[in-house]
Amino acid sequence: LASVFAVSRMLTMLTDMEMIPHSHFGMPGPIREHTLVYTVVIASVLTVFFDLSRIASLGAFFYLVMDILIHWGVFRRLRHEVGARGSVLIAAIALDMLVLGVFGATKMLSDPLIVGIAVAAIAGVFAYERVFLSRWTTEREHGGH
Repeated sequence: LASVFAVSRMLTMLTDMEMIPHSHFGMPGPIREHTLVYTVVIASVLTVFFDLSRIASLGAFFYLVMDILIHWGVFRRLRHEVGARGSVLIAAIALDMLVLGVFGATKMLSDPLIVGIAVAAIAGVFAYERVFLSRWTTEREHGGH
């Protein structure tokens, strides 16, 4: 239950920062309540289609990819500003990639369907984020909101 509220609060924060899109879908109330509903609906859909081990596997794939991307972003854009050592960031990326590779290979042997679903879902997120962020940066450059 605490995880649902934590994820919902994080989504609210990112929505308020205009980093992720938001639609009311006709619901009354503040964004905080909407993100709680979205989180519960997504969690419910996942539990209908997948058992807990598959949900955990999806979470591991998403987490490792996200961790690699965050480290890469800090390495490319923020390491001097925040005083991060490049060697530590590269080591973290390499270790994450190693774990992702081993985990992916292991899962490919035991449950190739979940690997395919994870790859497709991550690719879908990348494609959607690319479209969203290209519109977001264009609006920012032209002074729109």
